[in-house]
Amino acid sequence: MCSVARVCSRRTRLKIYSCLSFFLVVGILPHAAAQPTIAPADIESLIDSILINNAGLESQQLQVAASEELIASSGALDDPRINYAIAPNSIGDSIPSKFGDALRVRQNIQLSQTIPWPGKRSLRSEKMAASTEMAQQTYEVTRLNLITQARLLWAQWWYVNDALVSNLEHQRLATELTQVAETRYANGIGLQQDVLKVETHAIQLRHQHLVFEQEQRRLRAHINHLLNRRASTAIPAPSEALLTPELPPQSILEDWVINHHPELKELQAESNVAMLNRRLTEKDDYPDMQFNVGYNELWNESALRLQVGVSLNIPLDFGKRSARKSAAQYEYHSVQMALQNKRSELRSELEVGLSEFDQSAHGIHLIETELLPSAEQTVNATQANYESGGGNFFELIDAQEQLLDMHLLLSNSIAEQYMALAELNQLTGGQLWARGENQ
Repeated sequence: MCSVARVCSRRTRLKIYSCLSFFLVVGILPHAAAQPTIAPADIESLIDSILINNAGLESQQLQVAASEELIASSGALDDPRINYAIAPNSIGDSIPSKFGDALRVRQNIQLSQTIPWPGKRSLRSEKMAASTEMAQQTYEVTRLNLITQARLLWAQWWYVNDALVSNLEHQRLATELTQVAETRYANGIGLQQDVLKVETHAIQLRHQHLVFEQEQRRLRAHINHLLNRRASTAIPAPSEALLTPELPPQSILEDWVINHHPELKELQAESNVAMLNRRLTEKDDYPDMQFNVGYNELWNESALRLQVGVSLNIPLDFGKRSARKSAAQYEYHSVQMALQNKRSELRSELEVGLSEFDQSAHGIHLIETELLPSAEQTVNATQANYESGGGNFFELIDAQEQLLDMHLLLSNSIAEQYMALAELNQLTGGQLWARGENQ
């Protein structure tokens, strides 16, 4: 592989491994759930399998369901309380009531219910609904990251498999050149150094094949990790080329980023939670009421035994309520600043992503229209010269190596373009591929 191809390959792997770190942090671990029985041979099948079988995504989905169950109950009243007391000194006395006389003791029974200040219960329900929405958007962030990770890995998987095919073809050509060089050397019209050169070239190709196989092995392990399968489970070669959607104008992409990116929706939901929490804190300036009804046998007259009443807390400050309101205000503005910063960050990432896409598109065009045809013509010319007895064998080997490098560089550039689109798709909240895979 030429130095350019090696640099591109390393850069591609770095992109993939940086995305993998996200999943290592959130702890998406394999588990003993049902394993997919059919290995995906195309990207859409792979994405479907990941979304069905990934344990981390399922865990977050269950958290959303748990949060939804709490919405209705968050605005419910507290449990009523019952108080029961006796007068110890009255034990054994004659009690002027049937109930008390049966137990031979005077009793005091009281039932109470706390009623929050009007508006508190509805605010609690709204806050839990906003928290549920935040959990839902966290789920969407993870889901979109999994889809992006699948596309990034699949692009590299496609590249490695294509590189192996190119390598095997060049190994076949190297074998033919070895036979030619050995025949010419045996007939006294070739040099021994020609034989040694082509044998060295064949050894390098075999080593390159091993490097690609090991890269294939690592990618297989990463893909199976997302599928919650054993790392060594076989994955077939891609059944089709890397299909890419049409890229719309930048203005449309910017609109998608601002309106559809789940991290922005997650922060917006967090902002709603902070706003509702601030309103709840302000409601603490008003008292909650406790209504009581009781039966007190300490009174001899039966008409006086039934008692009703109400109690409430006196919301004095003592610094605590003002501190809570200030903290809630700071928290709300903090989320607003985070939301503003995220919008700016996503716009910047969009510009970077478009630059990477344009660069890869230019590279593909350059290789297909100029570099690859030139490399093929060079191989044909040097091979014809060599077979006619006037060429340099070293030039022929160098031309073959350059042709292989061009094939690998083209495949790598196609994979990089697909990866750039995958990252742009993530920035737009999944809108890019939603327009149609086959455009």
